[in-house]
Amino acid sequence: MRNLGRGSRTAFAVTGIPGGTDDVEAALLRTRLIEAAKEFSGRGGPRPLTVTVTNQPPESAAESEPRAGATAETEAEREAEREAETGPDEPSIAERARRFTATPPLYAFDRLVLPDRTLDQLLRAVHTVEQRRVLFDEWGLREIQPHPGSAINLEGAPGTGKTLAAHALAHRLGRSLIAARASQLESKYHGEGPKNLAALFHAAREQGAVLFLDEADALMSARFETTTHGSEHAVNAMRSEMLTALDSHEGLVVLATNLVTSYDSAFDSRVWHVRFPAPDAAARAGIWRRHLPEALPLAEDVSPEGLAGVDEVTGRDIRRAVIDAAAEVLRTGRPRVGQADLLAAVERIKAGRPCRAAQAPMSMSGGTG
Repeated sequence: MRNLGRGSRTAFAVTGIPGGTDDVEAALLRTRLIEAAKEFSGRGGPRPLTVTVTNQPPESAAESEPRAGATAETEAEREAEREAETGPDEPSIAERARRFTATPPLYAFDRLVLPDRTLDQLLRAVHTVEQRRVLFDEWGLREIQPHPGSAINLEGAPGTGKTLAAHALAHRLGRSLIAARASQLESKYHGEGPKNLAALFHAAREQGAVLFLDEADALMSARFETTTHGSEHAVNAMRSEMLTALDSHEGLVVLATNLVTSYDSAFDSRVWHVRFPAPDAAARAGIWRRHLPEALPLAEDVSPEGLAGVDEVTGRDIRRAVIDAAAEVLRTGRPRVGQADLLAAVERIKAGRPCRAAQAPMSMSGGTG
């Protein structure tokens, strides 16, 4: 990132987005930078603040300005490429929907270790789906809600159980699950993303499945007020399609995100927000118990309460630690997994994390630039 001071203005150029980056991912980055810049200015930062995000290499970004007509040329080239590869007979929504296949859920509610309040929020949301016939048909609520769907937004840090909860909700309803990531829906051809999203909801309806959509912030962040890139047009179209789909879908939709603060306010009235906190010591002990199968040969000294003393770990970390410890014991020819093996494994996982502190300055610079 460069600070390009221009008189009374403060201008930041954020460079280095690879040219082949997925359009949704690149546009999501721009959204986050813009939101961070607004927040920064609102705290008394320099005004006006100009933000430029470019794919150009750092050495040329400061001197170069976008060429007039460059976006139009790119759009024309992509449109020609799309026509050459897909031909005039574009697949229908039903044909696209065949790409999404429902599978049986892998987990039930007894695998979840969450605060009572979080569990209660999940059960309230799924209850609306379970009792749809009584609520909307017998009690007449369909008059005020013609399409009685239910959308739950699971928000929390990675590894806190959002994916497991999506499977548990599907299991509770006796339904299969269609899982997808937002970044998988947008193709390199602009205009394909909304069709793929519509096909995803179509597949969930046809298969009677719970729809689980990860990386939901890519689809539900605030829309661009002005669009100068083709990718921004594509993201706005995806978000409009998402609003339409949520309004018309009658099944359960489970969304997951790590960045709920960027959500467009239009989605707030359409989803139940359920917060997944980092596990405390009691929750960590419960997670350790659930991740030590009866068939696993454990030494007598293994104590879930003792293991729970290692803080700053999530359910995902604990699962990885159990597998890592078991594999290490088997590799070294020992008969049982002991407390020391599990503690060493979880510490290895913590030590192997990327250094967030080293990345923080770059993230902050990008956020204000």
